[in-house]
Amino acid sequence: MTVNQPHRASGLIHVSPAGPENPDALAAGSVVCGGLVHTTVIPRNEDGSIETGGIRGQSERIFATLENVLGRSGSSLANLIHLTIYLTDIADRDIFNEVYTQHVPRPFPSRCALQVSALAVVGMKVEVTAVAALTGDQDRPSVESPRLQHK
Repeated sequence: MTVNQPHRASGLIHVSPAGPENPDALAAGSVVCGGLVHTTVIPRNEDGSIETGGIRGQSERIFATLENVLGRSGSSLANLIHLTIYLTDIADRDIFNEVYTQHVPRPFPSRCALQVSALAVVGMKVEVTAVAALTGDQDRPSVESPRLQHK
């Protein structure tokens, strides 16, 4: 993981995504600020490709990616505060919920699920935006961490 140096005025820490580095990426893996981790995840496979199979497989990849991003950012699925779930077919919500309940511990975070006409990659059926609390100061990425990218 690469963590960019915090922005001096705002204290933002940008955590790069896991896997192959993409210098053309338009977003950080997550942004940590004010004790919260903010991220958006897509159904990305470990090799960096996008999972475009069925909703169950894509949902499994969403939670594997989300767990990884949160862990690299000093949080976990247990610390989720809110999820926004974007589905290209709201009928897929039941299957998504089955996978969700297998990965996210109770008590569940607040959440919103909505149907969108399309997502950024053809064949992608789900995307999730999440906010989670940091697990504690000892886990917070810092500028002294080996996870940094100094500019």
